[in-house]
Amino acid sequence: MKYVMYNIIEFKESINCNNLNIRCRKLEKDFSRNRKLTPKDLILYTLNNRGKTTKMELYDFIQEYNIEAVSSPALLKQREKLNEDIFKELNKESLIRFYDKFPQEVKTYKGYVLGAIDGSDCEVPNTKETRERYKSINSKDEDRVARIKLSNCYDIINGYVLDTEIAEYKHWEMDLAIKNIKNTSYITKYFPMIYVMDRGYFSLATMYHFINDDIKFIIRLNKGFLKPEQKSMKSSDEIVEIKYQYDRIRNYKDKDEEFYNYYEDGNTISLRFVNIKLPTGEIETIMTNISENKLSSEDINKIYQLRWGIETSYHELKESMQVTNISSGKDTIIKQEIYSQMTVYNIVRSIANDLNTQINQEEFKHPMKVNFNMAVGFVKRFLVKILIEENDEKRNELSDILFNNILKNLIPIRKGRKYSRNKNKKLTNKHPINKRKSI
Repeated sequence: MKYVMYNIIEFKESINCNNLNIRCRKLEKDFSRNRKLTPKDLILYTLNNRGKTTKMELYDFIQEYNIEAVSSPALLKQREKLNEDIFKELNKESLIRFYDKFPQEVKTYKGYVLGAIDGSDCEVPNTKETRERYKSINSKDEDRVARIKLSNCYDIINGYVLDTEIAEYKHWEMDLAIKNIKNTSYITKYFPMIYVMDRGYFSLATMYHFINDDIKFIIRLNKGFLKPEQKSMKSSDEIVEIKYQYDRIRNYKDKDEEFYNYYEDGNTISLRFVNIKLPTGEIETIMTNISENKLSSEDINKIYQLRWGIETSYHELKESMQVTNISSGKDTIIKQEIYSQMTVYNIVRSIANDLNTQINQEEFKHPMKVNFNMAVGFVKRFLVKILIEENDEKRNELSDILFNNILKNLIPIRKGRKYSRNKNKKLTNKHPINKRKSI
C-alpha cells in the first residue's frame, strides 16, 4: 500500500478514536454531554469547507452526510469549543506517517529534506475585533483592514506544509520561523533537514544559536548587512569570520545574554558565504553553515532557487484552497479554518504526487501534471465521503472515482515562469462575510 491510501485510512482511524472528545476540547467540561454535533462532525464539517455562506455550508453538509439538522448559531457555539490545534495534530500525525513509514517515497536533495520558511500576509474578516487583535494596515481609519501574518515551513521537494504559525500582521518573521523549526524538527527525524529562507530572515543572534544547535540553513543575505565581510571576500565561496562590533550586539544585552556575552568575550561567528551571479549580472550572497564537502556552491544555488516553491504553495493555498475565505471573525474559528485547510492541502498534495507518477508522458507533446486546482475541487467532494465510509470495498470505489476524475484533468508543466509583485496596491478584503458565495 502506498502512503496516499494508508494515510487516508489512518486519518479515518484518528477521527474515530475513543479519546477524540478529550483531544478536541478546550475546557474540561466541553463535549462532556451528547449533542447533535459531535467533535468528529465538527472536524469533518471544517475539512469540508468550500467557501460558501455558513448556512449553505451547513445545509449541504447535513444533506450530503445525513447529519441531524442544527441551526447556524448552534454550529457556531459548538465550534467555539473545538480546540483549533486538533487540526495541527492530525496534520503532524499524517506527516510523520509519510517520513517515518514511507521513506522510499520521500524525495530529497542529496539526502536532505528542504524546508523553505516564508511568511505571507493573509486576509481575515474585517471586523473591529480582528482589526484590534491582529492589528491593521492602511493608515487612515476609514481604510483600515485586518490582516494576519502566516508563516509556513514547506517541503519544497515533496510539496507538504510541515507547520503553520499565525500571528498579528506586524509580528517579526524570524520569531515565527523559530517556532516553525521547533515544530518540524522531529517530523523528518530520519532525514536531515535544511531550512531555506529569504533575505528578510537574517539575524546574527539566530545564526549563532542555529550553529550551536546544529540547525542547517541556507539564507540569502541582504546587501545592507555585514558589508565589511561581504567586501572582504577573495573568492565566490569561502568561510567568513564575522567579528565583534558593538552596534551588532547592543540590542541583545537584555534579551539574549548568551549571545551578547559570547561576542563581548572577543569570539567570532564563522559562516560560509557563497556569491551567486544572476542572469542580470547582479551578485547575491547566500550564507550557510553547511560545508563545501557536503554541498557545492552549485548545490547551494540550486537549493535556494527551489525556494520559489513555497511562493507557489501560497498561491495554491489562497486561490485554489481559499484558505483566507474565512467565515467568522472569532479567533478560534479563524485558526480552525486555516489549520484545517493546510491539512486538506497536504492530502490533495499526496494524491497529486502519487497520480503524477501514473501519467503516461509519452501520450503528450509536453510534460504533464495533475491540475492542482481541479484536484482540490474533487477532493472537497469526495474526502468526507471516503472518511465516513465503513465498508472497505465502497471506500475503495469512492477513492478510485476520485483518482480517475483527477487524472482526467492534466495541465502542461511550465518552467521558468515569473510574476512581478505590485507593492503599491491598496488592500481591501476580497471575501467580506456578507458577500460569500452560496453555490
